Amino acid sequence: MEAAFLLPFYSILFFFIKRFKYYLLFFYIIMDKSKQASLVYDKIAEPYAKEFSKPSEYIKEFLIMLPKNAKILDVGCGVGVDAGFMESERFKVIRIDLSKEMLNIAKQKFSQIDFRQQDIRKLDFPSESFDGILVSCSLIHIPKKDVSVLVEKFYKITKKDCAIYIALQGEKSNEIFVDVPFKPDEKLFLNIISFDEIKNLLVKNGFSIVKKYERESKSRKELNYTKLYIIAKK
Repeated sequence: MEAAFLLPFYSILFFFIKRFKYYLLFFYIIMDKSKQASLVYDKIAEPYAKEFSKPSEYIKEFLIMLPKNAKILDVGCGVGVDAGFMESERFKVIRIDLSKEMLNIAKQKFSQIDFRQQDIRKLDFPSESFDGILVSCSLIHIPKKDVSVLVEKFYKITKKDCAIYIALQGEKSNEIFVDVPFKPDEKLFLNIISFDEIKNLLVKNGFSIVKKYERESKSRKELNYTKLYIIAKK
């Protein structure tokens, strides 16, 4: 009798859970994708900071292309690891990110550095403000239509002979929502950018690729896609 009584209850519960998943997916689709990504990073900021505590791979190869005391824009600085490293190498760095909690951790770890909360799509710096731009795993969280506009802005705000570092999830071009390694019940917007796609964007906007590196995912805490690292010159 008890089992017979509970069966309709579980059927109704399953129905509402299934409907909730559809509503949640619809919410993800209509919400601004970059804003959605920043809210996810707000929730996983602490475990993310513990897992990814080292500077981005090949960052030194990027820095040696810049003049002494170069001014660098760190686009999507996250918890500030790259910014802290570049400051320690005597570079002048401006750091921006949309995630409030990621920036709070950055400010705790690197209290002497100025971090700014800002949507990276809304860069408003004067022309030729920077000698270099570091974009480590931030283009992957904005839609493709915005990436092309942003790369055009990179050209405008950089000086002649500048260098730009870009880290991506680089496989077949796609825009999807994926499970978050630190919080599997959350979905994260991911813009997968192929090598040809980023190459064409850079060339179209006056940059030429000078170095390219790739590696496979090596941790369960990483998104399970090929890592693509690009260094380009203006």
